[in-house]
Amino acid sequence: MAQENKPVVIEHEGATQSKKSHEKKSSYIKDSASRVINIAQTYGLDALLQSEAPEKSTLDRALLRERKRREQRQQNLEQILKATHQSCRDETAGEPDKDWLYRFFDMAQEIHNPAMQRLWAQVLKREVTNPGSTSMKALKVLQDMSPKEAQTLQRAAALACSFGSDNSRKLLIGFKARGGIFHFGKRDTTSAINIGNYQLPYSSLLVLIELGLLHGTELESGEIEVEPPLPLTYQGKTLSLQAQTKGVRLLYYRFSPTGNELCKLLGNKPNSQYYDQMITMLSQKFTVHTEANSSIHHTV
Repeated sequence: MAQENKPVVIEHEGATQSKKSHEKKSSYIKDSASRVINIAQTYGLDALLQSEAPEKSTLDRALLRERKRREQRQQNLEQILKATHQSCRDETAGEPDKDWLYRFFDMAQEIHNPAMQRLWAQVLKREVTNPGSTSMKALKVLQDMSPKEAQTLQRAAALACSFGSDNSRKLLIGFKARGGIFHFGKRDTTSAINIGNYQLPYSSLLVLIELGLLHGTELESGEIEVEPPLPLTYQGKTLSLQAQTKGVRLLYYRFSPTGNELCKLLGNKPNSQYYDQMITMLSQKFTVHTEANSSIHHTV
């Protein structure tokens, strides 16, 4: 779909954030007591931390804090709607379910991080162009997800592919091949990609598993037939795998249905280094062709 062509970028605060923190070094709060005071002042909860008795009553202070919170919630929603509108082109629109919209607004109003707001904007746009595409369960997972966890999902989504007749997204990590006819008793040979080289160590997989976005077991496909070729799609690019021998099985992790939904929201953002290594690995047992011209051989 059109909205998937432009990926949502969550990893956006690296250099600018370090620059801002460097500029603010002189005013950086070092001790915990000062930090607590700063937090209390920011959120209107510092009345008992002042040297003098507060002028406003407890109720007045509570009403003032609630007003500020409502204002912030309104600003959050307005920023998300603005980002949604800016991402729209001339796509055909549908009619989102009203109950879905109310639930969406209830959750989205609590999103303060600008990068996460862009992701929520993508959720809304997707629902406008394709009503029913994002489940309530996916919204709840997204609401509870920290920006750091969202970055982990983004890195995993950039490595995700699908193959065969199953369109669900998977993390392809290797293959297992049966020993040849002259290797009686020899164990299966395995070739694997170290996805930790792409900022996705096993600890990151555990985060995605804990969030319910990735199934917790490494899976193994059935034996890949020599004919017909196996279709594989990576980040919008379709390939064809022609098995050179029998007995080859792919090793992978599978995204859950909710993980699939959120990966689609992030769009296609291929990792070229992973792609090259994946092609190199597959070429040990497959002849790899592109969709555009099946005669182009991608063996590395």
